[in-house]
Formats: sequence, structure tokens, C-alpha cells
Amino acid sequence: MMYTNKISIQILTFACIVSTLIILCSITLKAQDIPPPNPSLEINIVTGHSVQFIFDEIDEYKNGIVNGGQSTFIRIGAISNWSLLFKADQTMFYGDVNPANQMELNNVGLMVISTGTNLDNGSNIVNYAKNLPLALSDTDVTLMTNGTLSNKGYGIKNAFTLNWEMGSQRGNMNNLSMLQQMINEDSYTINIILTLQANL
Repeated sequence: MMYTNKISIQILTFACIVSTLIILCSITLKAQDIPPPNPSLEINIVTGHSVQFIFDEIDEYKNGIVNGGQSTFIRIGAISNWSLLFKADQTMFYGDVNPANQMELNNVGLMVISTGTNLDNGSNIVNYAKNLPLALSDTDVTLMTNGTLSNKGYGIKNAFTLNWEMGSQRGNMNNLSMLQQMINEDSYTINIILTLQANL
């Protein structure tokens, strides 16, 4: 039993030379609900369908953007214990203008903050993205699963804020800065898939 929700990310980079290099990078996050094959599992994206990262200072290009307001708020409904996974639908970011321009997926990371009544301290939920971000990958990465107690429930029980970051070199993200990678000017688009699965 699985429920999948698809999120698409678009990245735009621009380079300008005016005595220093200034690069702008923006990510647009869009979500589309896909009806679940099993109504006993549900992901509801409440807010944060669009997210942007704008790199307009050299410090941002060196250190990335963390906690800049790029967030998605979700609620999970389940009548059984569950796990939440995420992944990209391709192996790399490819430029829309020039597909030869590439950027590694692990430049994007995700932290999860529980705002619901099911605790993410290992009792109801084990949150693998609580203290450090988990990097985006083209294979499923488990964000959360049930703890020693049950994590089933609807509404306020399973409410979460997904905090997106880019280029921060934290956790298992790319350890090179965006500046060191010398990413080419282009527009980059990718889909991110959130998968909610029942733990039997």
C-alpha cells in the first residue's frame, strides 16, 4: 500500500559580471495531488506549493541558503503505521536551455519539523531529517517512519514543515559550495516524489 505525491522543482541560474560575479538561483516548487490507490493513506500539501532560492550575494553562493522561508507544510493521514520517503525522478538536474549543463541532486536538502501531536522523538515517529538535512537523491530516501509506538492518525496528529535548503553543504549534502561547482547559467527543472507507505 502506497500513496505518492509529486513535487516539481525548477531552478533558474543567471550570471552577471559587474566587477564581481553575481549568480541568481531560484527553485520553484509545485505540488500536484495524485489520488491514492488506498484511501487509508493520504498526504495533504497545505501550503508551500512554490519555493524559490535566489542567490544574489556571493556569501549565499559560498554557504548556500538555509531557513530562508523555503518551506512546505504537509499533513499525513493514515489508519496504520507509515513511512515517508522522497526522491527525484531523474539522476541529475539538467539545463532546460542547454541539457549539457548539469547540477547534482545533492545540492538540495530537506529538514523535517514535526508540528503535530505525534512526537518525533522516537516514540511515535523516528525523524531522520530532524537535526541535519537529508540530500535529494534519485533513489528513495526515508524521511520518517514509526517509532516504538504508533504514528497513525489524521489532521493535527501528523503535521510537518518541510524546510528546503540549497548549497548549504550540511548533513549528507554536496560538500562543495555552489561557487566551487561552477554551475552554468541555465534553468533546471526536476520532479520530487513524496511517497507515503504503510508499515505492516
